[in-house]
Amino acid sequence: MKFKFAVIASLVLASTAVQADWLKAATDSVKGSVTDSVKQTADGAKEAAYDSAVNSALGLVAGKTDKAYVTKKLGQASQVLSEEGAEVWSYDLSKLQQTYPMLTEALKQYPKVPEAIKLSFKGDTISTIKMVKPAA
Repeated sequence: MKFKFAVIASLVLASTAVQADWLKAATDSVKGSVTDSVKQTADGAKEAAYDSAVNSALGLVAGKTDKAYVTKKLGQASQVLSEEGAEVWSYDLSKLQQTYPMLTEALKQYPKVPEAIKLSFKGDTISTIKMVKPAA
């Protein structure tokens, strides 16, 4: 009887150790996923804030700013394309910095300073504003 008890006790202890290892691994995995998600969210929020600062420095508002204002404020685009049914104007940010000192300050916040800004138009109004980051 003592032998059976010893065997059962050993199996229970071994099983508990395996469960503890599994639980630790599962907990570590969840912690890692949550940490990664929080970091990505924080990084995304920072980028959005940086982008907003650049848009503000240039006086651009998606859904409100029109082509006439953009041309008057920024001049002719360095490139005009058609993408997915929208007219897209690109501007070299290094050239715009010469005219807009506030832009230089806004760009200093980025870990990787964007090279260009792309303005997509649906009709006469900016629909989206996108920063073009340098290739990794």
